[in-house]
Amino acid sequence: MTEGSQVCHVAQPDLALARTLAANARGFLRATPEDAYHDRLQDRYHRLAIALELALKSYLASRGYSDAANRRIGHDLRRAADTARAEGLALQTAIERLIDDAHPFFMEGGFHRQHRTDWSRDRADRAAIELEALVANIAAPIGAR
Repeated sequence: MTEGSQVCHVAQPDLALARTLAANARGFLRATPEDAYHDRLQDRYHRLAIALELALKSYLASRGYSDAANRRIGHDLRRAADTARAEGLALQTAIERLIDDAHPFFMEGGFHRQHRTDWSRDRADRAAIELEALVANIAAPIGAR
């Protein structure tokens, strides 16, 4: 870990935290119905972005990143993804596209302040499928439900 990143490991992974984060990620995935109307796609993207953030932080917690280290990453999906990749996590194309679509909006608080109409239902559907698989792959080794 580089000194400038200010992200650090703890001696032992916090598996309870990792499990909680994975369970919360699953909760946000369940709250993203596939049949959301187009005008509700923004809400779906918001929940997918939150689920992704929680999944990535679950992975990092399982690798020894402290809650404080995860908090320093904040809501920065790119930084969380880059850090998780550096720890060995592979992200599928639809997840990368979700980051591309949601990250700038997520970082600027746009989900609460602006309404976009150019969200892609197909991209959201693909991201949801790959995110479900990602959460399952993160949750299984740590015994998360």
